[in-house]
Amino acid sequence: HFDPVTANLIASLYSVGMMPGGIIVGYVSDLFGGRRASVIGVFMSMLFVFLFVFSFKSEELTAIPLLIMLGIMGILVGGPNNIITSAVAADLASHPSVRGNNKSLGTVTGLINGCGSITASIGLLAVGPLQSVFGWGSVWLFLMGCTFIGTALMGTKIKDELFPAKEEYAEVEANLAV
Repeated sequence: HFDPVTANLIASLYSVGMMPGGIIVGYVSDLFGGRRASVIGVFMSMLFVFLFVFSFKSEELTAIPLLIMLGIMGILVGGPNNIITSAVAADLASHPSVRGNNKSLGTVTGLINGCGSITASIGLLAVGPLQSVFGWGSVWLFLMGCTFIGTALMGTKIKDELFPAKEEYAEVEANLAV
């Protein structure tokens, strides 16, 4: 229900929000001793709330609230995406099986990005049919489901960060003290 210029501005603000998202998630995870998975879990939980609001109110919102919400959602999506694709690759670089082998590191990084792209494109294929049959609310509910599944798949990593094994506890305390 917006003119094309306003619709493009609203859509682009989501993309603009993705850039500072990576910086924010990186900074916050550094504040918490490098607990990236936990920070990503919090960001994805916040995204879940925004998607819930969108599922009921997206048709009623005016341009300004949409701009603000989509900008924040860009931060909430872009941060975890940027951290997953870059920091995970950096973590893998220090793994003994990859150390000194830049070729395998590039392959793993490509696999991470490629899997994300394939998953996103499959999700986009579902948006059109969902919207035309059930309306925009169903699209937001679908995205909530995707967000939940993605966050749940990180559950073991989040658990390990929040409740480290006894031998890792001293290392975590040392990271927090820095």
